[in-house]
Amino acid sequence: MKDRIQQDEAVSSVVGEMIMVALVIILVALFATSAFSLIPGGREPSIDVVMKNGSGGPPSAGDTTVIFWHKGGDWVEEMNLEVIVVGKDGKREPSDTVCLYDHAGNGVAAFDLGGRLKADLRSPIKTGDTVRLVTQKNVVYSGEVP
Repeated sequence: MKDRIQQDEAVSSVVGEMIMVALVIILVALFATSAFSLIPGGREPSIDVVMKNGSGGPPSAGDTTVIFWHKGGDWVEEMNLEVIVVGKDGKREPSDTVCLYDHAGNGVAAFDLGGRLKADLRSPIKTGDTVRLVTQKNVVYSGEVP
């Protein structure tokens, strides 16, 4: 029986390494979780716009075209923009077409600094109507027709 002496000196070093590996994995997971919580989420575009009628003046009753001029802020793709007219009765009416142009008058796919958005309305706007330029989640501009 003396020939079979148990050799267990290496067991304690293996167990120690396994505990260290587990500790490192736990610390990495905690660090990653706290780091990801500090990253800011997505945000909606912020745009400074001015609304005019088709002839370049302020919008008024009877207009069928409104133009929004991009004066500053983020750019937005055409497919994400919509012009909606909200009547006094609360009825919402989207525009027929929305066309984007750059500062030189060339057609573009994004509403960017110096550009303009031309919206042809389905019916003439009336006094007291609210004209809104909206994205999928955000109202970019809202103005009442005098």
